[in-house]
Amino acid sequence: MNLRFRQKRSGRVPRCGALLAAVLAIAVLAEDVPAAFAQQGSGEIVVAQSGILRGFNPFAPIQRLFGGGRKEQRQKPPPVTRKRKRVTRPAGTPPKFDVVEKDPDAGLVLVVGDRMARGVADGLKYTLADKPQVKVERITSDKAGLAGAGAPDWSADVLAKIRGADVKAVVVMIGQHDLGENFPGDPPVEYMTDEWLADYRGKVEDLVRVVRQERKPIVWAGLPPTNDNAVNGDFTQLNSIFQSAAEDRRVRYVDIWDIFLAEDGSYSSYGPDVDGKNTRLRTGDRVDFTWDGYRKVAFFVERELSRILGGYGGLAFEGVEDDPNFIVLTGRTTSPEMLLLGGEEDEEVDPDSATYRFFVKGEPLSPMRGRVDDPRTADTIAAQTPPASPARTNPSTQRLPLDRAPDAADGGTLPSRTQTIDETGEPVKRVFLPAGGEGEDQPL
Repeated sequence: MNLRFRQKRSGRVPRCGALLAAVLAIAVLAEDVPAAFAQQGSGEIVVAQSGILRGFNPFAPIQRLFGGGRKEQRQKPPPVTRKRKRVTRPAGTPPKFDVVEKDPDAGLVLVVGDRMARGVADGLKYTLADKPQVKVERITSDKAGLAGAGAPDWSADVLAKIRGADVKAVVVMIGQHDLGENFPGDPPVEYMTDEWLADYRGKVEDLVRVVRQERKPIVWAGLPPTNDNAVNGDFTQLNSIFQSAAEDRRVRYVDIWDIFLAEDGSYSSYGPDVDGKNTRLRTGDRVDFTWDGYRKVAFFVERELSRILGGYGGLAFEGVEDDPNFIVLTGRTTSPEMLLLGGEEDEEVDPDSATYRFFVKGEPLSPMRGRVDDPRTADTIAAQTPPASPARTNPSTQRLPLDRAPDAADGGTLPSRTQTIDETGEPVKRVFLPAGGEGEDQPL
């Protein structure tokens, strides 16, 4: 029996040795015997492998037998948060802003022109957003001007709007897209020739005439400087036509040329905005405006509108003009000195009349005997003034106005301009007796 046991035990030894030899052979094939075995903190044995045995674990059956070999759960990487791309609005478009509800009978400012006019309209809407008495509408075409075969009939469009709405003033800014455009004809009228300039001036005058026939004021904004000398020359030529149309007193020309130049007179895309902050005012093409640039143009346009319309308070839109050198703050403004003469605005005034010389030129009137501004009257008053009366004088002596000037029938008598109080406290009326009369001041 013992012999059989020893035979069975001796038979197991070779088998274990064979298994151990196989394991060592596998470890040698793993190319790294010292690092062939590694144990993780969780108790799992990991064999470092390379080559054709990568991914094969010879100890997997033993690990499964003792509860090992579980795959380690990998932690999910944190989600990658992508930054949202900031959506920037185009340079010439206005930001979102609240507009108060307008009055049903609010006056209408009509803005007419091309892409620049649309930007000015947006700037005016922003500026007048908190004023319920005025609203802004526009008739614009981004890529059209006064010249060219596809130019709109601006005069007809504006006239239809004026007759269909309560338009109080018209704002015009146009000309950017007239560069290089011929007038249609057979043959076409070539750009910037004398004939072209005459036709262009006629278009401007037609638009002004239509608005003025409806007795509406116009604010015409000029074109800005650019970084191109050739374009600057053309814009200057067009501005001279716009400015010549402003000879009418109810057409105001807003010259924006200098306010968009640097201090040394050169072109600059940057400058102070309406708040005084230095910022970009022009777009990349150096012709158009950014939103801050349009707000600046609208600022100067609105200032002229306020001068023409008298502000936007309760007395707004009465068609009252004021001194162009006078800045309106609130309410109705004064009229020009010409309107003080009375009559219609189109009526001619005689510059040789005494009224014109006095009110407009400021010349003094010729002296007239007996009038208060006659120096001889002053001498008469001084000569006939009696010495001070011993009667008690009221500390709050009032200067009474003269009822009439002395004449020959009065013999130089002048009504008294002072009052005195007698001892009883009653006021005493004092007169001067004619020259050479008897007695002194006598109470009446």
